[in-house]
Amino acid sequence: SLHDALPIYEVELPLQSRKWYLGAAHDVAAGAVPGLGKNLFLGNPEIWGRGLWSSAIGLSSGGGLGVVLPLPRSPSEDEVRVLHTVRVVRPWDAAYFNDRTLTLRPFLDIRHVVGRFIFQIRQGLDIAYVLRPLRITESSVDHPGYRVPLLLSEHRLDFVARATVYMGFRATKEVGLGLEVWEVYQITAELPDDKRASVALSPSVRLMLGRVAPALSVLLPITTPLRGEASSYYAARLSFAFDFDLGKHRAE
Repeated sequence: SLHDALPIYEVELPLQSRKWYLGAAHDVAAGAVPGLGKNLFLGNPEIWGRGLWSSAIGLSSGGGLGVVLPLPRSPSEDEVRVLHTVRVVRPWDAAYFNDRTLTLRPFLDIRHVVGRFIFQIRQGLDIAYVLRPLRITESSVDHPGYRVPLLLSEHRLDFVARATVYMGFRATKEVGLGLEVWEVYQITAELPDDKRASVALSPSVRLMLGRVAPALSVLLPITTPLRGEASSYYAARLSFAFDFDLGKHRAE
């Protein structure tokens, strides 16, 4: 079992309206695991740039590149276990809580707006390079009647595929309903095949109140959580988005 809280700070500024954007994000997580204690972790900051192409019929696409910069840290063995448990709740952002790992995050976006409906897909790839000495962990494989112990070493270079599907409906001018599905697939990690894919579902309700948009959502795992580091979890998320349009004209 675990308890945690992950405040996420994110900002994105238009370099050229509706074409080029520059963004940054940073997480702070507080986690507690029974028998191990509790800790406060500063996430690794991410910066990114992205481009966008859009048409008058409501179809837009684009892509970008993010870089997650590792913060210097020297966690104890218990702190590492708490850290691994905390990142289970947001498997698509696990790079924010990797230990001394530089991560490149190229991604592609497709979005389509039809009346009150919004459909959006993001496909990304995390390319992670471990800067610290590699760790060796103990594991085992079950065979009929006995278990075989294994020693698994981390990879210096790891690849993780990410996919996000979002479907939204503008119920009224002020209320939006949404449904997100995430899949995170560990391509190169030393894991059994049944633990490589993590899929999570998140329904949400958002209020559009001018320049402020609060939202409430829940997160539910559909498959085994990230790397099998927890048997299951559930989470609620309260978020606030602020729109500060720096341009002279604002599109409705």
